[in-house]
Amino acid sequence: MKILFITQYFYPEPFRVNTLAAELVKRGHNVTVLTGFPQYPYGEIYDGYGFKKPYEKVWNGVNVIRLNVTPRGHNTIGMLRNCISYVLKANGWVRKCKEKYDVIYVFEVSPVTVGLPAVKYKKKFGIPVLFNVQDLWPENVIEVLGINNRLVIGVINKIVNKIYKNSDRILCSSTGFVKNIMNRGEDERKLVFWPQFCESPDFDGMFKPSCYDEKYFNIVFTGNIGYAQGLDLLVASAELLRDKPVRWYIVGDGRAKDELMKKVELSNLKDSVFFIGRVPEKEANSYVRFADCAYLSFSDSRLFDLTIPAKLQTYLACGAPVLGAVGGESADIIRRAECGVVCDKTPDSVVAKVTEIMALSSSERDAFRENAMEYFNSNFNMYKVIDDLEAIIYEVAGK
Repeated sequence: MKILFITQYFYPEPFRVNTLAAELVKRGHNVTVLTGFPQYPYGEIYDGYGFKKPYEKVWNGVNVIRLNVTPRGHNTIGMLRNCISYVLKANGWVRKCKEKYDVIYVFEVSPVTVGLPAVKYKKKFGIPVLFNVQDLWPENVIEVLGINNRLVIGVINKIVNKIYKNSDRILCSSTGFVKNIMNRGEDERKLVFWPQFCESPDFDGMFKPSCYDEKYFNIVFTGNIGYAQGLDLLVASAELLRDKPVRWYIVGDGRAKDELMKKVELSNLKDSVFFIGRVPEKEANSYVRFADCAYLSFSDSRLFDLTIPAKLQTYLACGAPVLGAVGGESADIIRRAECGVVCDKTPDSVVAKVTEIMALSSSERDAFRENAMEYFNSNFNMYKVIDDLEAIIYEVAGK
């Protein structure tokens, strides 16, 4: 099968669309990715890349086409220019394109406008579109960016309706997304719960991070450090636990990192909250694997209650007991998997649950670890999830 991926993000940006594309190539498919130059999460094009610089045209067997998309920068205006630029450049590519693919897969993390070039390609060639929803719009704009202007939201709703209408399958990363989109009036037969997957970690040669000290209870958070993650709660909880043998490790990067570091410094928490920065995936997994527990949180929002964050799959795959300051589907998974504890989004509640996990015996924590990996293998294993996608691809392509 010839599959066209339309995505604003691709290698070396740290998204699982990279693994998906490479795995489909391993399965014998011809995959082409239409993307921009890497710039996430910094908002600036990575060193070694640029509009006039040569780039890899093939990565792990995946054909790569990079468009000269304006970087997102560090503010809302920059993000708007970035998404408009991608649509215009990709639409231009579609107009000139003579190659016909069997199916289009759209990887939609914000912005939703990434789906518009897919609609244009479909109208030109009559090719089915799989639209993978990982951020709900306009809800994401309202909750994350705080934009409530009726005219702006009305325009976004028209864009979303156009994309959904022209999608042959809408792949939803949570069952909450399925219900939300169904309530917009979309055909239920189009909607598929297709969760994010996680590659099974390679534990061979994985070592305990040297900063982990057995005298302390080591808690880790990994991934994007954004405002949606609500990590102010982590700092507030660390303040209440400053006299306890607890250390917090934040592995990753993002827009909210600098501000969070200032709060840690002002709170005099440099001896208990540590910023590791962005590291290779295997190293990040080692922080999770050997942690006493892995921390998961979201800002208090109905939207985030519908979301299953990718880091939860990673925590489960690495066999970490999970401390979730979350609601909705994430909380349901932690409870159903019996892999950790769930708390309210308040410092007192987080502290109470940290204390509770610290008091558990080693065998009780080991049970959390075993349950986590078992639930991962049954529900989020990469091969199982991609098998399901492959079946959908053959179905919509009529092959």
